[in-house]
Amino acid sequence: MVSQEFTVKNPTGIHARPASMLVQLCSKINDEISIVTQDQKTVNPKSILSVLMGGMAKGMKITVNVEGENEEESLKQIIELLDSFTE
Repeated sequence: MVSQEFTVKNPTGIHARPASMLVQLCSKINDEISIVTQDQKTVNPKSILSVLMGGMAKGMKITVNVEGENEEESLKQIIELLDSFTE
């Protein structure tokens, strides 16, 4: 398993549009993925409801965990996508 901490940079957090983009990407990945928020909520990034309920606001530290055959590449893709949310 690989993990990486990330600080949400988007001024409006991970709201509907970025959440949808995150779910689209993660749904294509066969590895097991979870996001743990700084208040210890576990978010399933393959579920739009889970992502929206995670309440990931600007400045929140989250940890992205990926486990599977292509975990390193999958984690890289997810972090790059999260980093692109700068509205």
